Amino acid sequence: MDIRSLKHFHTIATCGQFTRAAIQLHISQPALSNTIKSLENELGCTLFERSTKSLKLTEPGEILYKHAGNVLESFDKIYKEMEDARNVGKGKINLGMIESYRYFISHMIGIFKSKNPAVSMKVRELGPNDIVKKLESFDIHLGITSIANDHNNFKYIPIFQENYVLLTPPEHRFKNLTSIEIIDLKNETFIHSLEGFKIRETFIKACEHVGFSPSVEFETESLETACSLVENGLGISVVPESFLALNPSKRRNEVFIKDFASKRTVYLVYQPERYLPPPIQDFIDITLQFSNEIIVRK
Repeated sequence: MDIRSLKHFHTIATCGQFTRAAIQLHISQPALSNTIKSLENELGCTLFERSTKSLKLTEPGEILYKHAGNVLESFDKIYKEMEDARNVGKGKINLGMIESYRYFISHMIGIFKSKNPAVSMKVRELGPNDIVKKLESFDIHLGITSIANDHNNFKYIPIFQENYVLLTPPEHRFKNLTSIEIIDLKNETFIHSLEGFKIRETFIKACEHVGFSPSVEFETESLETACSLVENGLGISVVPESFLALNPSKRRNEVFIKDFASKRTVYLVYQPERYLPPPIQDFIDITLQFSNEIIVRK
């Protein structure tokens, strides 16, 4: 049993058809059938129940399918790590980051490129959950996120911490106030992040603690979109202060919520067991150094 035959078996089981699998694998159907027959002879069991109507896995086939997925995923990670090793000093760093960090990233990349001119960077704006998935699949080397997940083997390094502020339209009833309390928001319409984002869950719990559930009319994973909706008078929103500091506008008001003490921590995250070439280690060092500068400025 080799990786090729395992991949062919897994593709057939996933597709549910020999014909569709052969097209996906770019081989002939007879060649694919021969591969499966050889695999069945080697293992001494039938892997598929074949009929004119459907193709189903046998019990041994189910067992092999479960393990095949893990083996193929591990093989893919090994290949990507070897690719990283081959490209030391001349490769590409793949970075996934939350949207609000885009206003810091250009300065960091500038410092990095001055030290590593031959290394290119691919930067993607992703949600916290997508950053975890991309790290697990080795599609990115590093992530910058606002959520630390205790249920994986990643290394999370705090970069900086910041407050949340309330964002309101320019003619809102809070326009002459610098601070309010959560209960004052009882009858407001909110623009919130999607479910799964920490700020949404934290803020809703804070509202429920004082006796009401906030009315959420708009949901978005983009801070820029949330700000635009607020500026057009469609609701209010709670956003991290760094985003506003770097995106000033006279079309909105910023109000401090006195009894909402929750802060957001931003983390650099990566897989410590993965091979990380020297340029990536260099970028990690630059990120940590720059985070200290952010804290000092704040």
